[in-house]
Amino acid sequence: MRFAFTAGRPDPSSVPVEGFIAAASRILPQLRDQMILYPRERGYLPLRQIAARRFADREGVSLPVDNVAITCGSSQALALIGYRFIRPGTRVITEELTYMGTLRTFRGMGAQIVGVPLDERDGLDMVSLEATLKELADQGHKPAFIYTIATNQNPTGAILSMPRRQRLIELAQEHEILIVEDDCYGDLIVDEVKVPPALWTMDDSHSVIYVGTFSKILGPGMRLGYLCAPDRYFDDLVANRYDGGTSTLAACLVAEYLKDNLWPHIAQCNRLLQEKRDAILVALERFMGDIATWTRPRGGLFVYIKLPENTDMARLRARATRLELDYTEGQTFDTRGRELKAIRLSYAHVPVSDIHEGVRLLAGCVRAAQDQAVPHRSQGDLTNSEGSFTI
Repeated sequence: MRFAFTAGRPDPSSVPVEGFIAAASRILPQLRDQMILYPRERGYLPLRQIAARRFADREGVSLPVDNVAITCGSSQALALIGYRFIRPGTRVITEELTYMGTLRTFRGMGAQIVGVPLDERDGLDMVSLEATLKELADQGHKPAFIYTIATNQNPTGAILSMPRRQRLIELAQEHEILIVEDDCYGDLIVDEVKVPPALWTMDDSHSVIYVGTFSKILGPGMRLGYLCAPDRYFDDLVANRYDGGTSTLAACLVAEYLKDNLWPHIAQCNRLLQEKRDAILVALERFMGDIATWTRPRGGLFVYIKLPENTDMARLRARATRLELDYTEGQTFDTRGRELKAIRLSYAHVPVSDIHEGVRLLAGCVRAAQDQAVPHRSQGDLTNSEGSFTI
């Protein structure tokens, strides 16, 4: 049995197979002529309207539909942003730990990533960001943009607090720097927590590009994401498309299904997600409570675990591989590529019974990979006195 605690995927049972079948029977007969055409740069209009309504229902203001473009997952949206703003040597600011796909994309375009510390609950540290911006300015460097996963940050699960969001907007405006807001996990909230407004809604200088996706509520296999950009950036962004547009077939099925099922479907996803989140926290406490610390996500798909400092990561990987235990090492998220004594577990797609057994086996691997006993660390030790990860 393989325990695949990797990749950000929803619960398989949440995929609305019957809903898609019904949607296909309704919409496909209307699309015969459209199916022989290449999609336009912006993509299938009804799905762009769903993206705008999704945002409006949650934020109280709608995304401008004419400034929304459907992309092949949020990864293509990030690539289009990179093509527009990154040249070899360009500085890009991100959280110190962030999504490895973003790091790979931007680095592949020649960007120099500048990581800023964050804490596990309130996100990007604004004191450190301000200092970083000043240091770069003193060196004669102006970053192309600040990239942030403000809600349910990957891998930490942090939700950027309202004061920090306000300060981020202020700093970006002060330094005339664009913000790229990656909101791919924004609707995946399982605790009763009031999530602050999206950065897009707080910016009055038209300097935020918003990125969303349907992958985290329907599955990455749909390959449907989107971006929304201010007028001054939008045409240049979509002009970099080279793929002929996103699948009309996939877009029309999703739009037809979600037009009447968007929020009931998201609610179902979050019910399943809460069960999995609770299960993995219980299992971690039972099997690793004396040797590790971890984040306690209020949403999203991941839990980030800090291991004892004497953990031999190569030995851990070897033992876990023999047991078919898959996880993602903390090093892959680190902007400096340091070997961290940390791992990320993705739990949303894993059966509850497998979560329990997988964590039990993982705990055994961690214990076997330690060189010597180390003192127990409390949850409070996950961050230092200034709120940044002590990695």
